[in-house]
Amino acid sequence: MHVIEIDDSLASRIEEAAKSQNKSFADFINSTLDEAIRQTRRESSDEKIRRFAESYERLPQQPEEYEIWQAEQVWEDE
Repeated sequence: MHVIEIDDSLASRIEEAAKSQNKSFADFINSTLDEAIRQTRRESSDEKIRRFAESYERLPQQPEEYEIWQAEQVWEDE
């Protein structure tokens, strides 16, 4: 467990928000921070996907990069 300092005005707003959701102060903080971390991870993942897509737009894969592997493919109908 960690101890953190929260200024009084923020603590009051947290207490109000926690009460409005029928949560304890600690439960509200824990669930809010957990959601913030999940959101950050989703944004990080979305950013990686966006950069990956942009890289293919700038430098699209060339036929010679994949044609050499087409003969190696195992197709279900063969």
